Amino acid sequence: MTGQEVEAEEAEQPRIKFTFPVLAVRTQMFNRVFDWLGSLRSSRVIAWVALIIVPIVGGIGLYLILKNLIDLLWMPLVREVVRDLGPGVYLLVPGLNPFLPILYGWLALICAIVVHEGAHGIIARSRGLRVKSSGLFFLFIIPFGAFVDVDEKQLAKAKAKDSLRVLAAGVGGNIVVAIVCILGVMVIVSGLTPVIDGVYVYEVTEGMPALEAGLLAEDVFVTVDNVEIGSREELAAFLESKNLGDVVQVVVARGEKWEDRFSTSVNLTENEEGQTVMGVTVGDLTIEERLRYYQAVTPETLYLYLAPPAFVPGFAPFSDSLAPFYTHGLGAQWQVLANALFWVWFVNVNVAVLNALPIYPLDGGRMFDISLKSILGRRVGEKNVSRITIAVTVALVWVLLMSAVIPFIL
Repeated sequence: MTGQEVEAEEAEQPRIKFTFPVLAVRTQMFNRVFDWLGSLRSSRVIAWVALIIVPIVGGIGLYLILKNLIDLLWMPLVREVVRDLGPGVYLLVPGLNPFLPILYGWLALICAIVVHEGAHGIIARSRGLRVKSSGLFFLFIIPFGAFVDVDEKQLAKAKAKDSLRVLAAGVGGNIVVAIVCILGVMVIVSGLTPVIDGVYVYEVTEGMPALEAGLLAEDVFVTVDNVEIGSREELAAFLESKNLGDVVQVVVARGEKWEDRFSTSVNLTENEEGQTVMGVTVGDLTIEERLRYYQAVTPETLYLYLAPPAFVPGFAPFSDSLAPFYTHGLGAQWQVLANALFWVWFVNVNVAVLNALPIYPLDGGRMFDISLKSILGRRVGEKNVSRITIAVTVALVWVLLMSAVIPFIL
């Protein structure tokens, strides 16, 4: 294709196209960025690394979806959990997925798509392939995606090693960004310091002495009759030594970061079982213990970083439930940064896994087809290779559909 033909083709492409409700904005302004980054020697190294990453990530993805299908078929509890969460749990869409927050989710999704598409453009230029244009997709005025339009004709005619590198780049870029972000989360968690620990008041019973004495939910016991209380068992043992009508002096921590101390006298009573009580529902915070568990990055604890904070609110130190119990040198915004990094990691990994699967026309499916044609094309013919690719795609799509449907039909 001559330079004049290229310019004519690019001129024919609309800069702005609206197909209800999606607005596409197309530009060539980022082509220079792709050219510059693609000319760097590190881009070639990254392209090779991406070629190694894709089959590994694709293999992990295949294992996960097959294991999920087996669990759904043989474990009623798993089906029940999925039913309770709803079909949106399988969608990486903020607002539909019950665990994916809208703000963090959209920012992470846009980041993942920009990284994925941008990586395609960079490696395409490093291999001498033309990038027609790039741009953004908007849902009315809300950005939700990006695209890089690599010349498909050149990509189809290119050597297998070149086209494979271009296709692998998106998944590789997502994985690199994900690793950087999860390391950032780990660094933040390693710098957390508990604000307080001990016995936490979850509820104060109406009409009981604790309420009359001024105790409140979210108080943390400090002392009872000048005896430090560090656990629920210690509080229970202390109350067992008291009788109906005894008065005890209680000191609790409350307020912002539990910096305030409140002292009051509680006239003890008895419950229906004859036990001496105040009228509070309490539990051990174990803030330090949970933090140590997260900070101990071992094969047994690493899985915690795979779970969204809302899924493990009692373990994730940066969840809304536990974040108030910790402080960090970064200041009050440490939780925002930790959650932003976590969701960028989480979404990038999921985008990478999905695109690495041998499902055509995803990147993994196209790479699978090109690789088979390169290895088996002369022996069995390209048409038969295409049939194999289609068969694998249909099988995996069927597995994914069954995984979404089984919880609601069994």
